[in-house]
Amino acid sequence: MKLLGLGDNVFDAYLFRDELYPGGNAANVSVLARRIGAEYTGYLGVLADDPPGRHFLAALREESVEVSRVRIGVGKSACNYIVLDDHGDRTFSGNNGKETVQNLFSLHLTPQDLAYAAAFDVIHTSIHSGISNAVLGGLSRRADLSMDFSNDGFTHTNVAELAPILRFAFFSAGERSLEEVHTFAKYAADCGIPQVIFTMGTRGACGISQGQFWQADACVIQPVDALGAGDAFIAAFLYTFWENGGSALLAAEQAAHFAADCCLHYGAFGHPLSLAESDLLSTGPQN
Repeated sequence: MKLLGLGDNVFDAYLFRDELYPGGNAANVSVLARRIGAEYTGYLGVLADDPPGRHFLAALREESVEVSRVRIGVGKSACNYIVLDDHGDRTFSGNNGKETVQNLFSLHLTPQDLAYAAAFDVIHTSIHSGISNAVLGGLSRRADLSMDFSNDGFTHTNVAELAPILRFAFFSAGERSLEEVHTFAKYAADCGIPQVIFTMGTRGACGISQGQFWQADACVIQPVDALGAGDAFIAAFLYTFWENGGSALLAAEQAAHFAADCCLHYGAFGHPLSLAESDLLSTGPQN
C-alpha cells in the first residue's frame, strides 16, 4: 500500500518533560503507516522554517516519509500544550496562538500536487486540515480517500456532504454511548460511506463495512501516553485492510495492537525536541 498524509501537523509540548513532539493527524498517519509496513508513504502539508519546523521535516525524512511537496513558510510552528493524567490520557491546556505558519498559510493544491497524489493508493486527511470539499472530490478520483473526523469534527450535515467521495471515515467516540455510536455509524453508512469506523478507547472499535456491522476488542495495557493512539489505529487499519483484501474486523483487531504499542512511549511517533531549542512557548498559553 502507498499512502499520502495530507494536511494538519502540529507540535505537542510536554511541559512536564520540557520536550516537543511532532504530531498532527495527517503527519502521524503517514509516519505510522510506514512503520507498520506500508510500501511507501508521503506527507503534504505546511511546515515552518523555524528550528522546530526543520526538526519536524528531518523527523519525517528519518521515518522514510516522502516530503518533496511539503511547503515551507516563514514564521512560527504551531504548538499545543499537553498535560497527561495518571492514566496516560491527554489533556490540552492551550496553544501558542494563531500567529503560526499552519494558521496563516492555507494549503492550496496545484496540478503538480494532484499528479503527485495520484501515485498513492490511499490519501488520508483530517476534517481539521481545512481542505475544501471540491479539492477533496478531485483527490477522490485519483485514490481512495480517508477522513478522520476525530471526536469533535462531525455533524450529520458534513458527513452527508462528504460521504459520496469517501471510502473510509474514522470517528472517535469520546464519551458517547454505544447507542449513540451505533446510531451515527448507521447514519454514515446509509449516506454511502463504504467503511465507517469508530474508535472507543478501552471499549474497542466498531463500524459498518459494506452494510455489515462489526465490533473489535481493545488491546488493554497500562499506557505511558495515549497521545497518537487513534492515529496509530487509523494507520494500521488502512494498511491491514489493504493488505488483507478488505476485512474490516481483521484490520481493526490488528490495529488495536498497533495502537496499544503506540501508547508505550511519549509522543505519537517520538523524535522529541528540547524546549530549550525552541521559542514556541514565548507567547505563553493561549486558547
